Amino acid sequence: MEALKKLGSSHDSPAASAAVSLPLRKASRLPVVESKIYNITDRFTAACGGMSLHLYRVLLLGVPSILPSRSRHSISSYQIPISSSSFFRPGANLPTALNIGQLVKDEYFTLYESIGALEIMDPKMDSGFLEPGETLEDDYDTLAPLLPDEVIGIMDQLLCYEMAWHTGYPLSQTLFTSVYIDQLLWPEPKTLEEAQFYRGVIPDERRPGPLLEVLRAYCLALVKCCDFVIAKITARDYYEEEDFSTHTYNRVLFVRVPSDVFQRELNAAVDWLDDTDLEIDHDLKAAIKARLDFRKDLLSALDLDLPLDYISHHWQLVSSSLQSINSTQELGKLVRGSFSLKLQRRLASTVPPRPIVEISFADAFSTLTKLCVDCEEATRVVSLPPDPLEYQSFLCAYASRTPTPLPYARAYLATLLFHPQTLNATGSLPLVDLRTVVLPASPLLDPVNWTLSPPRGHLVPKPPRLQLALLIDEFVDRAEQPYMDLWISLGQNRCRVRRMLTHVIIGWDLLQADAGLVDDDLVRVVEDMGITDQVLPAPLTTWVYHKKLWMIEKVVLLGFEQDIYLPDELAGMYFFLSTIASKRIALLHTIQQHNLSRVTHAPQSGFAVHSAQELDDADRYVTSLYHEATAIAELSAALHTFYMALCYLHLLPLPPRPFSSEPLRYELRMKPFLALQPPEVPPFADFATHAQPYGVYAAPSPQFFDALRGALWGEVEARVAAAKDAFAKVRREGAGSARAEGVRGVWARDVQGGLASCVALGVAVAGVKSAVAGSSGGEQGDMSVGVRVELAGKRYSEGWVVARVVKI
Repeated sequence: MEALKKLGSSHDSPAASAAVSLPLRKASRLPVVESKIYNITDRFTAACGGMSLHLYRVLLLGVPSILPSRSRHSISSYQIPISSSSFFRPGANLPTALNIGQLVKDEYFTLYESIGALEIMDPKMDSGFLEPGETLEDDYDTLAPLLPDEVIGIMDQLLCYEMAWHTGYPLSQTLFTSVYIDQLLWPEPKTLEEAQFYRGVIPDERRPGPLLEVLRAYCLALVKCCDFVIAKITARDYYEEEDFSTHTYNRVLFVRVPSDVFQRELNAAVDWLDDTDLEIDHDLKAAIKARLDFRKDLLSALDLDLPLDYISHHWQLVSSSLQSINSTQELGKLVRGSFSLKLQRRLASTVPPRPIVEISFADAFSTLTKLCVDCEEATRVVSLPPDPLEYQSFLCAYASRTPTPLPYARAYLATLLFHPQTLNATGSLPLVDLRTVVLPASPLLDPVNWTLSPPRGHLVPKPPRLQLALLIDEFVDRAEQPYMDLWISLGQNRCRVRRMLTHVIIGWDLLQADAGLVDDDLVRVVEDMGITDQVLPAPLTTWVYHKKLWMIEKVVLLGFEQDIYLPDELAGMYFFLSTIASKRIALLHTIQQHNLSRVTHAPQSGFAVHSAQELDDADRYVTSLYHEATAIAELSAALHTFYMALCYLHLLPLPPRPFSSEPLRYELRMKPFLALQPPEVPPFADFATHAQPYGVYAAPSPQFFDALRGALWGEVEARVAAAKDAFAKVRREGAGSARAEGVRGVWARDVQGGLASCVALGVAVAGVKSAVAGSSGGEQGDMSVGVRVELAGKRYSEGWVVARVVKI
């Protein structure tokens, strides 16, 4: 200690010495001396008689004074009981106390070294830290004989870790904690025969028995399943460590070994069990065979080269084998030593050791069941009618499944959807969509246009029909990528669908500008051909603009579904939604009128039967879209007025926001749509006029209370009635007209949810209206009514937030 006392220097500032004994929050308010940097390297070395500077660095960072000699980081030559934290504390015998703002600096001690030193001897950061008596390597014997119930227990625990991995945890915390899998993968085997629970040559009496061979086959197939899963997910759009962890930590998961080799290993394992020399209880044998059969079926279902014609059959087999696993789970006995946290030290990882993820078998089985059901549902996409609008409806319905499909299930659906066999069945996706919405039986898409050849001379003008074909091809090529981006975004989970759509909308906004240029050329050619009455004005722009408005509606509705908007924002956001839906109604009305005009004025002799049927089918789809947009516009307008009244009545919380202003908050909320052309976001003054027509919510004008007892509630009730009528018309049109035949059940549930939301809103309006009529609060807004917004509770439809009125 005498050596340490010599470190001091005379810095006896009264303010600093008083401040250093106070808590930091209080000490920082007192006047302090100017910050100084003390270089103590030479003085410390001299005072300690040449003590190692490395030891000083460790001690200065608060490492325990007596370091365990067992640790590979220990400093065995200096076993001195010193606490470095006392070097600079105030005291009678230690005048080296640091003042606030002063720093002890070693010129050779870099930031990199300090971060590394902080990790030393910390069990959470130091992968080499060993407790007293602990060994660095795991001493579990993978060649020790296992009982049948122990084999079942290990298989079930591996299944639990596999499902934990599917939910997003890394392999280092799940499957790679298995001693058996670690023995198979490291050192890396050159052939599958080398992948054993041992390496090298062992005596015959130590060779694995039949049950260990069965477990080895199961583990090999499990590793290959992981390889298939990683390959499928990485081939599609995903977010690493947010969706799924694909890190293998320098372990090779038998990438080059074909699937049939593992199938033979599993078949051989079944033969081991059927051997008459193996004496095992019948129930235990049946339980082990059930797990081997499940792994065989799952391996086949995950196979990357499986033909589309057989995919649904394999997932049915996997689902049918789950019940036998669940019913025999209690026969297993967990072998705790077969899973070890120490194996993380051998992995090529840049993160410190993390605890093993433990999930119950019930949760793992539920996750597995959901995975199989979602994948089996995804296989239905190959049997849908070859229509991009049907695929779009299927994607929306699949993304709305609860709970959200796992990353592998979503990647599986995307693989099937973007399979060449699926895409080639429909032709050009944007072209088919374009034909259905704005160009049914149109001369612009007449197949004859694509049969003409360009003239040989450059100065010879192209025939008008050939010009139409070239213009349409140019636009379709430009629209391919935005169309694919839309499908990719719809295939994500619900939160990311909303985020990605805000970026996809920008791409469609740019496409709309390009469509306007192509439309100008189309108008010129159409006028030369004299078929203006047969072509919708600006058809390409109309189609792109309708898609863009539909995506904006989707983003706003997802915001309500995910509880992004605060209660006092509901009125404004529903007003914005009604504005967007009203614009879409105007577009669809124009398309309807054009289709009606074509049917009415087309010569009967020149209008083919197939063209009339195509026009009728397209008109039914447009009519369904029109009624849907009308329902959205009317219900959102009713909710806007309803929540606006509740805010004025102070029945919804109005949190104070002293550090922001309403225009800035409005700009931030509308930021994804501010750059769109034409402008879709109304100016703040216009928005405030509709969202707060009677002044600020805290102090409404007298006109509000006049409207409250006048026509306000009648307007809301009329909107609700119009929305109910529109939803009823959508339901009458049917799923076929809405191009949702493949997801008829989900489509019907959504429509019914909209109708139920209208009914619930009508009940809520009646409750508030009755309370206002019988209230004596007058202009103070003191109404005997309480309102609770179901932000987290059950809703009839997730996008429609309907408040519930409770009388006080």
